[in-house]
Amino acid sequence: MTDILIDVLEDGTASIKIGSVSDTHHLAADQLLEELVDMLGGNFVQEQNPDNPGAAFFKNKRVLRGGKIVKTGN
Repeated sequence: MTDILIDVLEDGTASIKIGSVSDTHHLAADQLLEELVDMLGGNFVQEQNPDNPGAAFFKNKRVLRGGKIVKTGN
């Protein structure tokens, strides 16, 4: 089971935090985030959880539908 916490902040922005996600459900969690971003609109800023053991690998990377991993910045 994965915890997903969605907070609507005072300035009207949304903060979404997702706990540890198994490899089996990682793509589904990414797709959920994509859908939420589409529904909420506005800018999207993704930050890695520094406590996540895979955070170093996924820094500046994103998993696309189909499992393709692409670089997102420096």
